[in-house]
Amino acid sequence: MKQITFLGDSLARLRDFPADVRQDAGFQLDKLQRGRQPDDFKPMPVIGQGVEELRIVDESGAFRVIYYARRPESVYVLHTFQKKTQTTAKRDIDLAAKRYIDLMRATMTNQTFVSVFDAIADTPAQSASLQARAELMQQITDIIQANAWTQTEAAQHCGITQPRMNDLLNGKLSKFSLDALFNIAAALGRRVHITLEAA
Repeated sequence: MKQITFLGDSLARLRDFPADVRQDAGFQLDKLQRGRQPDDFKPMPVIGQGVEELRIVDESGAFRVIYYARRPESVYVLHTFQKKTQTTAKRDIDLAAKRYIDLMRATMTNQTFVSVFDAIADTPAQSASLQARAELMQQITDIIQANAWTQTEAAQHCGITQPRMNDLLNGKLSKFSLDALFNIAAALGRRVHITLEAA
């Protein structure tokens, strides 16, 4: 699993996102750390080759995480912000581009973490909870995809509504407690095993 590195004030800005948005962004960044593709992203070649943008939308607005994940050692978060207009503001593009150049030149101060959840959580306990939920949610998504179920079929198999299934498949980690995910796993005929390791 890759580490995650935040350049400039990108971590502070991410931590300022509403709690639900921060958790959902964390789930998408965790997928990147594991070498998976996030649910909603687009290339940002105007910033730099290989730079991409995570798109997170919820009731409180549209949020963006601009990152570079082409190096084997880490996912680099260049910039995070709330999007106020249809097009990305020039100042946000310019700041991300400057950080990309600094990353390529290795001249920027940054913060590196083993897990994105260690970076965005307020406590180690919250980080552990987010990590467990993310892993369980990803395994449930893998089962659904392996069976090639439609959202309606998957919802029936999981014992939840189709809108809840949409949230699950779109990585809305903030909308699912561990209990809810355990119940979904049980509905799929799966047993959850928990292992404790030294921190």
